[in-house]
Amino acid sequence: TSALTVEDVQKLSTTLKPPVSIFLNRTKFIVPREYRQRAGDMLENLFTQEEKKRIGWDWSQGRDEEPELKGEWLQNGTPTDSVVLYLHGGAYYICNYQIYRPFLSKLIKYSNCRTCAINYRLAPQRPFPSALEDSLATYLYLIDPPEHTKAIDPKRIVISGDSAGGGLTMALLLAIRDAKLPLPAGGMPISPWVDLTHSLPSILTNILTDFLPASGFKHAPSPALDYSQLPQRKQDTIALEKAKKRAEKAKDEHKITVSEDDENRASIGPLSIPVPPSNSDEDMYRIQFYAPNDALKLPMVSPIFDRRRLRGLPPLLIQCGKSERLRDESLYLSLEASGTFFNDEDKNDNGEPTQVTLEVYVDQPHVFQIMFISTKPTKRATKNLASFVCEVTGSHLESPGYYLSDKLLSVKEICPKGKTVDATKDLLRYVDSNTWNEWKKRLNRPSIKERMDEVTEFYNQLNK
Repeated sequence: TSALTVEDVQKLSTTLKPPVSIFLNRTKFIVPREYRQRAGDMLENLFTQEEKKRIGWDWSQGRDEEPELKGEWLQNGTPTDSVVLYLHGGAYYICNYQIYRPFLSKLIKYSNCRTCAINYRLAPQRPFPSALEDSLATYLYLIDPPEHTKAIDPKRIVISGDSAGGGLTMALLLAIRDAKLPLPAGGMPISPWVDLTHSLPSILTNILTDFLPASGFKHAPSPALDYSQLPQRKQDTIALEKAKKRAEKAKDEHKITVSEDDENRASIGPLSIPVPPSNSDEDMYRIQFYAPNDALKLPMVSPIFDRRRLRGLPPLLIQCGKSERLRDESLYLSLEASGTFFNDEDKNDNGEPTQVTLEVYVDQPHVFQIMFISTKPTKRATKNLASFVCEVTGSHLESPGYYLSDKLLSVKEICPKGKTVDATKDLLRYVDSNTWNEWKKRLNRPSIKERMDEVTEFYNQLNK
């Protein structure tokens, strides 16, 4: 992708719009702008002053000029009251909900639910928290709609998404919890991207068994990458201008251009050609489109860093591929949320542990449910998602107790032909207390540069 600009790839990724199945009814909708304002005000109250500073731009400016928040309902002729709010993937900077029609059609077929999918604003033009603001606005629109529109009971809603949409699913659940809004019935993060620092081992160890690019996403220079064009916090304007001048000076001194040196630079995320550094003390260029380096460990950017340790959330069904690079993020998410490793931090008021079912699909890559729509593993995974929706929302209960049991953590390993085994003990042998502590140390490393150096070294060894 290095020859294409971000705008080129965004256009290409939103051109593909599979038709709606003839067996489904479609209804387009627009979330009124007032809901985006309400959501933004809620998020404003949830962020500390330090977090607002780290976010690095004033997302509240110009809401009236922003594109409308559009979405689409899909349902069959006689749906139940269950609703899946779906947040699409695409590394927070590409794709749209239309691409997911084939997958959502299968989910509707197996669960008889309705699906509600939106096109949230994309980075880098609109980085964090724009996507979260749009997602929260949609949830508010569902549970507290305009006059003469029927509200949807939160206990009939399941929030789901894949990859970046899976991370956004978790971030939205954290926002709902912290804002003390009514919780939905459940969450279904699929191959969730919940650690934008990519600190856990599988991001490297599974580099040869996944289709995610080894060195990240790179693009040609374009206006989308000029973060200085974002509305700035007034108190930061002067400082940012000075930082931009310093960055331009450094660029001239070091002759940073699109060259073979740039091609050899490894990335742990959608890294483009150099843009002005963040406010960090480290000499590091911004490594993610979605948020500046200083903000990568904010809980609603990377939910794996939730201060309440992912407690107090509705039941979760997490699916991942055993061969994918983000696998360990799903493992960590499951163990942390369920309170599997109790320590002194749990003496704080973090809330009750979250009930988690983790499904690990053998030999499967990242978001196989979306990429390979007709395979046996995808069919099994989609049916399981549908069963979870039915069970947590109380509609057409076919397998009572399969997901809502007395266990806080249940791990299933599912083979390509569909055989399912209980792998809870296997996971606890793989991630024992020593491994868990090592993962904690990796996540607690303050240095982004250290992470990048590790990726670069691994990538260089791979290419020898």
